[in-house]
Amino acid sequence: MQRPAKRSGLVRSKGNPAISMAIIKQNDAKMENLQQSIATLIDDLEKEHPNIRFELTRDQTKLLTYSIDNLGSNLLVGGILAALVIFLFMKDLRSPMLIVVTIPLSLVITLLAFHLLGISLNIISLSGLVLGTGMIVDNSIIVIDNISQKWRSGMKLDDSIAEAVSEVFTPMLSSVLTTCSVFLPLIFLSGTAGALFYDQAMAVTIALFASLLVAVLVLPVYFYLMYKKLSPYTENRFIARIFTFNYYRPYEKALKWTLRHGKLIIVCFIALIPMTYFIYQTVEKSRLPHISHDDTIMTVDWNSGISLEENDLRVHRLLSQVDSLTEQTTSMVGVQQFLMSHTKEITSSESVVYIKAKDAETLAKIEKRLTDYIAEKHPKALVTFQVSGNIFNMIFAEQGSPLVVQLHSKGGEAPTVEQVTELVGKIRKALPDVVVPPAVMEQNIRYIADVEAMAVYDITYDDIYGKMKNIISQNTLFRINQGGYSMPVTTGDSRAEASDILSGKVRNKNGVEIPLSMVIRETKGEDFKKLYSGSAGDYHPIALDVPDSDVKEVMKTIKQVVKEDKNFFVTFTGEYFSSRETIKELIIILLVAISLLYFILAAQFESVIQPLIILSEIVVDIFFVLLGLWLFGESLNIMSMIGLVVMSGIIINDSILKVDTINRLRKQGMSVLKAVFAGGHSRLKPIIMTSLTTILAIAPFLNRVDMGSDLQYPLSLSIIIGMTVGTLISLFFIPLIYYIIYRKR
Repeated sequence: MQRPAKRSGLVRSKGNPAISMAIIKQNDAKMENLQQSIATLIDDLEKEHPNIRFELTRDQTKLLTYSIDNLGSNLLVGGILAALVIFLFMKDLRSPMLIVVTIPLSLVITLLAFHLLGISLNIISLSGLVLGTGMIVDNSIIVIDNISQKWRSGMKLDDSIAEAVSEVFTPMLSSVLTTCSVFLPLIFLSGTAGALFYDQAMAVTIALFASLLVAVLVLPVYFYLMYKKLSPYTENRFIARIFTFNYYRPYEKALKWTLRHGKLIIVCFIALIPMTYFIYQTVEKSRLPHISHDDTIMTVDWNSGISLEENDLRVHRLLSQVDSLTEQTTSMVGVQQFLMSHTKEITSSESVVYIKAKDAETLAKIEKRLTDYIAEKHPKALVTFQVSGNIFNMIFAEQGSPLVVQLHSKGGEAPTVEQVTELVGKIRKALPDVVVPPAVMEQNIRYIADVEAMAVYDITYDDIYGKMKNIISQNTLFRINQGGYSMPVTTGDSRAEASDILSGKVRNKNGVEIPLSMVIRETKGEDFKKLYSGSAGDYHPIALDVPDSDVKEVMKTIKQVVKEDKNFFVTFTGEYFSSRETIKELIIILLVAISLLYFILAAQFESVIQPLIILSEIVVDIFFVLLGLWLFGESLNIMSMIGLVVMSGIIINDSILKVDTINRLRKQGMSVLKAVFAGGHSRLKPIIMTSLTTILAIAPFLNRVDMGSDLQYPLSLSIIIGMTVGTLISLFFIPLIYYIIYRKR
């Protein structure tokens, strides 16, 4: 029997007399209506209780609204940067105007499709639109550049438009299909992640097909109307004087150097294959990217039999250490009796504290200061921090520790306190650099009946048991039975101290009151606060916060320590394993996407070899993306892996255009070498422009300022690195492989 407290729980809030309110997710309600309803509720409460100030402290709708607004601003910035790139390269004011017109037209078609398909505007669908914006203008750039080349070669404007559009339609359609083919497998991700990225996949797919329709149907009409009274050379004189860099000459020199050193480059390409596996093993892996937050929920288990008053006093002293750093705190001490509880159940020796700081950096200082204080003043206590329950983290965040050690008894019975304490001490000595939490215990009071004294005073077990239940005001009214599960329903609104029980008196059959202290004796001890069981039987868990790179070494050390103990065997669980399962699933999706790319390209080029030439650049790009993630300290997670998958479909678009142009020139009678140089020269400007527009459209996401940006950062980083390297591969490596294979044909 645990020593009870006089009061079940306390709630304390920092600051002015205010009531802290937490918004809980409400299904099927719009944000605006929800915010308006909460504001109305607060006004009504303040009118009814003029002496109390009500303050809204945990409004997750503001976080989501801010994230969506930031995504919208990034969309605008990306579009402006894309138009600026086109203006500088085309040196013509009308071309950017045409591009700017295609963006809203494509977005209107996309949003109409959203409405028909029931897709809402959210963080994920908007990020898909931002990602699609950089690719929306790609088709328009290719069409405009090809029309300009035909027109300047001496053809009439209407003839050049018709021939230019028909010439690039097939490679553009193939590029759209290949890009969409890498998004479609994302829909088949298991669990909530698959449902989440359905919006992103559909957003990009719809946007790309809309941009293709606009580029081949609407853009040529606008081009004709805008240029029909002008000459083919419409460059702005002012821009032509400023932007005079000739990028064709260095490109030809670099391409010649590449062709001369083909063997060296092929050797480097082959060496990248094992290096890719090595860097994959080195980079940190996690389920989700790190998302910054300025609030947290701290749970403290003092791991000792303390009263509610002592618990409250300790929490007060603890929070006083960070009073100057916190903006708002709410502490719940002891057992809380909520009708609809929004926190986990705690005992009288536990506390749950909500802490809000100014920013993420300040919150990190608070957590460190609190952890150090508890370790110094209360070494037996166990403190944990978890993200406050916003909607995203409630669904997707990692709920467990990176590594959980499960200690099982070899005999199959539940492990004893002494055995676990001894083994945990050995593990702590073997891992001095790892924080190994102590076993969470609770003090128990056991009352043992004295049989001889009961016989002397003519008292039965039922007499003693009934009296003790009456003292603690707890009586069982009935039991709820469902299958093999039974729950007693008891009454009682107060708890007694241990001294109250021993001072009570029980009446025997003769009506004589006998003190309970004369027929029962009290013993004290410790036992586990919680019991855990699994498929392998009862076990004791040890949650370890270990970096991803150290998990294998920690597991090896623990296995060795447990092996030397004759009473236990060990198993492991945790987010370390679940994150790797997610990564493996995404790797399979990447392989499926690459297979789809191959079949689409094989159908277009009617060749078995040319799709392999184009897809060979994915190997190089994956290596540099993994290297970039490692250098920038980013983990390989769901978002960065999706970035890898998406990048695989985007980067080959330039190579598709390049190979298609070389094939067409060879059919016109050019040699392989001349076709490689001529194709590279004619497609150099559109390749650079399409790459820059895609990169600049995504670049604003590299600024991590909110939940949406944190979520999209690894995806954007992967795509930007892949696009940068992929552009160089399309310009130099793909022509080299093509030349090596076809030079003797």
